[in-house]
Amino acid sequence: MMNRPDAPATKRNRDPILKALKKELHGAKELLEIGSGTGQHAVYFAKHMPMIVWQTSDQKKNHDAIQSWIKSTNSANLKLPLNLEIGLNEDCIKKKYDDVFSSNTSHIMSFKNVEKMFSLVGRILRKNGKFFLYGPFRVNGDFTSKSNEKFNDELNQKDPIMGIRDIEKLDKFAIQNNLSNYAFLQMPANNFLSVWSKI
Repeated sequence: MMNRPDAPATKRNRDPILKALKKELHGAKELLEIGSGTGQHAVYFAKHMPMIVWQTSDQKKNHDAIQSWIKSTNSANLKLPLNLEIGLNEDCIKKKYDDVFSSNTSHIMSFKNVEKMFSLVGRILRKNGKFFLYGPFRVNGDFTSKSNEKFNDELNQKDPIMGIRDIEKLDKFAIQNNLSNYAFLQMPANNFLSVWSKI
């Protein structure tokens, strides 16, 4: 039996995120998660929100990890991952979703691909649906903590295309794709949950 990959941060942030999602997901039936990573968020959220069909997705290389976590649960509302890589094949998503969730993705993809993610969300999100994006952000061009500034330097050294994004620039991408700023919620460890609503 393979050892399931473990992302410790998910255990620290999952309850605050879940609390926010439960408050904002009114009448949602189907949700797409962009970049499911290890699959731990999906398993936890699907378990605690059985009324919502949670569709995982990620690059093909991460599917084994996601599937191993999904197979560890008996959640009937949790779906095996779609092969989705922003900047490569996001046009393959044709279906409409009530809501979209993504965690810790905007700082590890290129800025151009962040723009493409917003374009995808704007296209597949139903009217009044919400896009939830969790992670670290810069506010008014500034880092919200020294640790985030250090993390940004580490990202840049690993790959210059990566970096913590300015929330105001993401708001512009949202507006371009018929999404309006809905909420900006403070989360643990200097992270935020930014929420946009489809107009």
